[in-house]
Amino acid sequence: MTTDQTVTSSKILTIVLIKGPYASEAVDMACKTALKAKQKGYIVHFFLYLDGTWNAHLTGDKNYNNPGDWLRRVLRKQIEVKSCERCSIARDLTEKNIIDGIYISGSSDLIDFFIESDVVLTFGG
Repeated sequence: MTTDQTVTSSKILTIVLIKGPYASEAVDMACKTALKAKQKGYIVHFFLYLDGTWNAHLTGDKNYNNPGDWLRRVLRKQIEVKSCERCSIARDLTEKNIIDGIYISGSSDLIDFFIESDVVLTFGG
């Protein structure tokens, strides 16, 4: 398949982001991958895990590269983004202080994503 072809039957990609903001380009790469996969016809699940949950807390605009902006782009393309419940609680993150549209959920959702996915990519590990 060439890089311009789309997936003929919907394949499912799960992206797990475990790196926090500004430590590396992991969040940018994860979001760019999610957006490109969606464009190619994949169903994409995006899960924030461990320090990756901090990315959901970047709710304000910045004058520089902002992982929160990347996550909002992902959400605008109807890509499901969930954040690990235990990881979020440990960091005092709630649905009131994270980006709208990101849902805090249990690890059972991540397990379900793994089971139904054709491909799982981890960024930041």
